[in-house]
Amino acid sequence: MTESTRLPSSLATWVESVLGPLDCVRDASHARDNSQVWRVTGRVGDHYVKVAPKPILYTRETCAYRMAVPHLGHGNAPVLQDSSAELLALVLTAVDGEPLKEEESPVTVVGGHLEAGEAFDRAARREAKEEAVVRISADQQEFCGLIHHHEPGDGLDRITAVFVAQCWTGKPHNAEPDKHEGLFWVPMEKPPPDCHPYTTHIFHMLTHGPSYRALNWPTQGGSE
Repeated sequence: MTESTRLPSSLATWVESVLGPLDCVRDASHARDNSQVWRVTGRVGDHYVKVAPKPILYTRETCAYRMAVPHLGHGNAPVLQDSSAELLALVLTAVDGEPLKEEESPVTVVGGHLEAGEAFDRAARREAKEEAVVRISADQQEFCGLIHHHEPGDGLDRITAVFVAQCWTGKPHNAEPDKHEGLFWVPMEKPPPDCHPYTTHIFHMLTHGPSYRALNWPTQGGSE
């Protein structure tokens, strides 16, 4: 085997049971202490081997590859070849670009900030196009409510307008890999543990109501 590094013994045994003998192993980890990624080459071509830093990230990623990636279309994202819950490991096909990210940022919804002179509904459609490369028309867009969030101290209070679309044009994929780890389908009724608290409130409003929620305001300023 020609290699610049070696897989840990137990991991190597499992990977070769999936891919067969390996000809080359190269470290492809990101510049973070908890990043463990290798690009391996064998008889079936190039693949990535990734070990998640903790079980919740392994569970989230394997679910995303099994449930969301098929909707993105062939060649638009890595395909999960196999996974090991015991090793927290995944074997993924190699695609162009940077298919592997280990950001431990919380799960959020597609969205962003208003631009000058922009209405809420237009901003939502623009953000969907910029972040997920899908086009949503005005009649496909449903307004669901407002969240008014108070930031203590010198922070800026913000108002979030929430819209939902049941259909769109285009295949959704992560158009901003420098900012986001990827796109994931998650159940609103039971958000994942690493979901951002603000996003959890959005999901709760969508599934339980009401259509307006005031968050983090002192009693005299109004509360939920």
